[in-house]
Amino acid sequence: MQLEIIIAGKGGEGVIFLTRIFTEGAFSLGIPVISSELHGMAQRGGSVISQVKLGDFYSPFIAYGDADYLIATSKEEAERNKIYLKPNGISFVNSSDPLPFHIDASALAQKMDHPRGANLILLGFSIEKMGFNEKPFLEAIERHSPLWREKNKKAFLLGFSISKGKGT
Repeated sequence: MQLEIIIAGKGGEGVIFLTRIFTEGAFSLGIPVISSELHGMAQRGGSVISQVKLGDFYSPFIAYGDADYLIATSKEEAERNKIYLKPNGISFVNSSDPLPFHIDASALAQKMDHPRGANLILLGFSIEKMGFNEKPFLEAIERHSPLWREKNKKAFLLGFSISKGKGT
């Protein structure tokens, strides 16, 4: 398996947290993982981009046009970072648009009274569409969520279950 994934959002939206959960979950499946982060003006709501490679790679950097997947916390971030995607790459986007691979994670997180869980709903949705089992990612959430452990796991599982029921 060789996959190249961009995770993009703004400072404060949990991009680094998502990257940690994603990389640890994949690594616990026995998949070689390397990643890097570009922080920009993250403290002021600027762009934060993580580049993740699964498989045998020597560099974490993803060239324009090489990413298999883009996980974006908003339509704006999806638009800004689509340059990384392969022509047949897939964007998973937190958006209310009724488009394939879009999920209104923000609205769902509000409904479950966990607005900070939108990123995990998006990740659960993406992970399932990529064909991964949820267990190692839930274990990573368990390790890295001391304050909102149960809510974070519930948010992730909500995205995962919605993905199962939603066609492309």
